[in-house]
Amino acid sequence: MRTRRFKGKAGIQCDRRCARRALTLLRLLVITVAMPLSMGVLASPVALGQGGQENEAGDTDWFLMTSHVDEKAGLLLTVSPDGLTWRAVNNDKSVLKPTVGEVFRDPSIAQDENDTYHLVWTIAWGCGKHKGFGYASSEDLIHWSEQRIVPVMQNEPKTEMVWAPELFWDEENAQWMVHWSSTVTGRFPETLHLFDGRANGRIYYTVTRDFKTFAPSKLLFNPNCLAIDSHLYRGPDTQYYVFFKADRAAEPKRGIMMAKAPAPEGPYVVDPDMITPANEGWAEGPCALRVGDTTRLYYAPPNSFGAFESQDMQRWTNICSRVTPPGGYRHGTVIRITPAEAKRLLNHEYNL
Repeated sequence: MRTRRFKGKAGIQCDRRCARRALTLLRLLVITVAMPLSMGVLASPVALGQGGQENEAGDTDWFLMTSHVDEKAGLLLTVSPDGLTWRAVNNDKSVLKPTVGEVFRDPSIAQDENDTYHLVWTIAWGCGKHKGFGYASSEDLIHWSEQRIVPVMQNEPKTEMVWAPELFWDEENAQWMVHWSSTVTGRFPETLHLFDGRANGRIYYTVTRDFKTFAPSKLLFNPNCLAIDSHLYRGPDTQYYVFFKADRAAEPKRGIMMAKAPAPEGPYVVDPDMITPANEGWAEGPCALRVGDTTRLYYAPPNSFGAFESQDMQRWTNICSRVTPPGGYRHGTVIRITPAEAKRLLNHEYNL
């Protein structure tokens, strides 16, 4: 799990780093002692400490994936020691039932420097009743704050939808970016014909430091094609990449594309090459993170879930055959968690 530290606070950084090392060692001790007692609770033994990436204490991260299957059911979680073979939390049932909006789709999760998890999601197909996204937070992925709707696109009265909000921590500016896809009637008429004559999505965003006050919505970039399902990633070259689902005029017409910028808010330049195969067609929900010396890009091909890997952000290797999530999982995010957190989630009964 990656710790985010603000610049200019060397003493605080040292205290936090030492404290987190001690906490990690304590967690490892707890796992070692508790493992024999807990094995009977699980359907099969969980090999804590396999795969992942070693942290400062020599321990190993696990991976957490968010998802939805039924748009009314709520949040699903699954964990993995290597980010390839996954095990469902709560017997593959919801760990958070939606209480706001009309649907629960496209959940995106991230963790701040105080170890609080922030979750955002799509709350409606259109903007008839709600023009915004859902938000909740948690300290342990078990107990959640009251859910609420964050209004966005108030400065664009002709907005037709707010889809797939995603979280990104802008470390340089010490602020959160939340970005999503919206169609605004009358905007970008040159690409209106590419899909159904109505949907014409582009990526918009807002920023916040406290998830209470949000800046006015802005256009992040215009790729000159339909763009939804964006994911923002800071690459190993310190450049910023937005992966997104594209519908365009050129062949192949549909798939996952990438844009690059020197800063999170742009300006972005679109790579004309699609990452996903030309014969695959529908692909959505990209999410990237660093695994060892590679960037792993998760996404949802038709009726499945897979990934690509790259060492240079240019050449991508298809590893879909190695990824085995629970059935039906799609369009979520993948982050790192500790082995202790993975074990706690697998052993907890939510009783929702």
